[in-house]
Amino acid sequence: MSTVPLRLCLVGLGISKSPSPVMHQAAMQSSGVEGTYVLRDLEPDDVDTFVAELRAGRYTGCNVTAPYKAVMAARCDRLEGDAESLGVVNTIIVRGGRLVGVTTDADGFELALSGASMWPRQGATALVLGAGGAAAAVALALTRVPLLRLRVAARQEAAAASLAHRLGGSGDIATVAWDRDAIAATAAHSAIVVNATPAGLDALPFDPRAIPSACSVVDLRYRPRPVDVVAAALGSGHRASDGLEMLLQQGLLSFQVWTGKVAPAGAVRNALLRAVEA
Repeated sequence: MSTVPLRLCLVGLGISKSPSPVMHQAAMQSSGVEGTYVLRDLEPDDVDTFVAELRAGRYTGCNVTAPYKAVMAARCDRLEGDAESLGVVNTIIVRGGRLVGVTTDADGFELALSGASMWPRQGATALVLGAGGAAAAVALALTRVPLLRLRVAARQEAAAASLAHRLGGSGDIATVAWDRDAIAATAAHSAIVVNATPAGLDALPFDPRAIPSACSVVDLRYRPRPVDVVAAALGSGHRASDGLEMLLQQGLLSFQVWTGKVAPAGAVRNALLRAVEA
């Protein structure tokens, strides 16, 4: 076992039911690493107090989820890799009181879809619904597909435009109006549609039952299962996936960032499934 136990946490808002502690405790146990992983459900006014705790060494590192991915990125001393490109983090490492921010979301998304044989082909069109931290990571991952055409739609059109601008150096990127007809027309010619918003089927201007079955559908939500968008897509003959595998893959990558160890995916996946389906 490790001589210095890890002290890890997830920081977010409304996260009391997150399965991340179960996932990371399983990763530690199966990798021979001693440590703890807890939830820090913070109100916005408490963020700076939490940052001070990080700098003081209360935690070895943390994961970050909505709505603090950009907020915590702005408080890091250094951003690396995709976090620097996007201005969002999902993982922070504490090094001598300094905060180093990274994001494993883009790589986690690609690993999840590649494992399910749903990664789009060269030259395809992909539609991402949403413009928050998770949507940004998904969009960045998709721009790595050669010649891919990326379309972004969000309820706040300025946020969609900002995301498209940040990714503008990569491929053919444009926004789509948050409108049922516009989104349906784009989805009809897309290889994949990703819902990276917290909205369910009834609140989205998108219905997978109304687009060609050749279009794959991904919803980053993983509760309650089955996710309604995914269930509707599967029932209409689409290939579809929820966000549980992405949660697993980004978590495994975060664990590797903190420890340098590769946790056994099978054992961690089983623990995560039990936690989500309990």
